Amino acid sequence: MLSHIVNLVNDYQVVHGARPNVVYMNETHYGYLREELPGVRDHDNLVAILGVDIALSDEAIRPQVATVRFASENILVS
Repeated sequence: MLSHIVNLVNDYQVVHGARPNVVYMNETHYGYLREELPGVRDHDNLVAILGVDIALSDEAIRPQVATVRFASENILVS
C-alpha cells in the first residue's frame, strides 16, 4: 500500500506539475498502510512520512490523490 501511494503521489506530480496534498482511502486501505509501518504509532507521524494528509471515505474503492485547499490542519483526526 505504501509503495502504491508513493507512486500515486509521484505520478500526480509529473502530470499536474504540483504535489498532491491529500490521499483519499477507505478504512481497509488505511489498515493495510498501518500494518506496513508497524513502528509508526501516531497518525500525524504517518502523515509526515507520506507528505500528504489522509481523508477516509467509504466510497474510495482505491486510493486516490488530489490537491485540495483546507486549513493547515490534518483532514483526519484519529
